[in-house]
Amino acid sequence: MSTEKRPYVRTLKTYVISQTGEEDRLVRAFTPAEALRHCMPQLQVRPATHDDIIELMAAGCPVETVGYGEAIPVIEPAGLTD
Repeated sequence: MSTEKRPYVRTLKTYVISQTGEEDRLVRAFTPAEALRHCMPQLQVRPATHDDIIELMAAGCPVETVGYGEAIPVIEPAGLTD
């Protein structure tokens, strides 16, 4: 029995990128995240600051949680009242 390790090989896969109202796209990439980044270069992700959270929730922006089908409703935006 050989104890020699196999070399790690990344393989390209073809992904379908769908966007509402747009035509589907076929993208070859190593991961789904790479395929999505290729199609959406204008999107940026960064950690939200406290100011970001206060401003966006006060404007009624819902908090979306990954893994749930719907946005979690905001009953009272960040405890802010008039």
